[in-house]
Amino acid sequence: MNLPNIEQSTPNKLVIRLAFLINIISLGGFMMVVPLGPDLVDSINFNPAHIGYLIGGTMFGSAAMTWLLAGHLDKYDRKSVLVIFLFLRGVFLVACGFATSPLALMVLFTLSGCFTGPASSVLMAAVIDVTSPSHRGRVMAFIGSAFSIAAIIMVPLSLWVSLYFSWQINFWIFGLLGIILAVVCLAIFPSMTQHIQSQAPQKTSAVRQLLSQFKIKVALLVVGIQIFAHFLIISNFSAYFQFNLSFPREHMSALYFGGGLASFIMLQFSGRLFDKGIRHQLHIVSALLVALIIYLIFISTPQTHHLFVLFALMMTVSTIRTSATASIVSHLPAPPERAAFMSINNTVSNVASGAAGLLSAAVLTTTADHKIVGMDWVAMLTIVLTVISPIILWRWVNHRVFIPNTDIKSATPSK
Repeated sequence: MNLPNIEQSTPNKLVIRLAFLINIISLGGFMMVVPLGPDLVDSINFNPAHIGYLIGGTMFGSAAMTWLLAGHLDKYDRKSVLVIFLFLRGVFLVACGFATSPLALMVLFTLSGCFTGPASSVLMAAVIDVTSPSHRGRVMAFIGSAFSIAAIIMVPLSLWVSLYFSWQINFWIFGLLGIILAVVCLAIFPSMTQHIQSQAPQKTSAVRQLLSQFKIKVALLVVGIQIFAHFLIISNFSAYFQFNLSFPREHMSALYFGGGLASFIMLQFSGRLFDKGIRHQLHIVSALLVALIIYLIFISTPQTHHLFVLFALMMTVSTIRTSATASIVSHLPAPPERAAFMSINNTVSNVASGAAGLLSAAVLTTTADHKIVGMDWVAMLTIVLTVISPIILWRWVNHRVFIPNTDIKSATPSK
């Protein structure tokens, strides 16, 4: 996918391209865990209904660290903070490959998550810093397409490696890639300190100021509801497909490849629609489609060959919904508050996804042949929450035209 021809500064383009690459590796390292669930069942006796605990643990770890650092990330050069957390995350992912028990894997993966949240917050704050409000929708769609690329390349590759070699190698690969990216960022990522210089003396913290704003609170509520609903389902996708719907293990790579490719193609068009002001409309339509597809997969019990189409549609509309939400909420914070806002946003997302993973693991049970029991009730709750979230955002955070917070030139990285 080509970078939108919207930000002419070379440092700005570099920030966006590196953010895109980092997101691909970061999302790939996280996304691979769910489809690898059945392999963990066979290798280290992981209970398939407990994959949610693995997801929940890393999300809560990410949420805790992000929340602790939320009021401090805007005080430092974005480059330095990003490099440190990328490196530490890579180290713990490598360590995950040496785990020999479910508990060890959960602990190490949780520790890797502790550094994922702050790194993501700083990275997205940097992207917003260098992107003008009038073009931010396309850039957010470009960054969001990293999810599709991870699904097209990283997840199928991980499934292939696990099938023919071992699941441990995947953690080593993603851990080493993270360490390499940290070194690359240290060498070429531009120093970004303009947000520090623009901060005026404040009597209250950035976090408190943000949480005092009604629209910020509504946006965070919607993000939390949306992520909670998503992870109620996604934590058990692979295990449910393979054990309940008898989907062949050898075809899982093709399933994710097709879904990622479909969402990648659709994102080429959605970013331009965001910048034309069609954010909330796409958010509502995509949410309704997600709800319909969840019903068709988990409640109506489709035929195996239908899953390729349904999964591709779900990934596509889910990606559009996520990008639409990011485009809407990215306009709310001022420049000196962006890393703090992204930290709070990530904290809410991680708490919601962690809670969803733990809840699904707690309420679901398995049969002797590893089939998951109770997914129909989880799916119904997901559908209700999925439909509610865009309606709330439309009602209370609805801007037809966003007023720029600042001139984009003031956010140009330091040379």
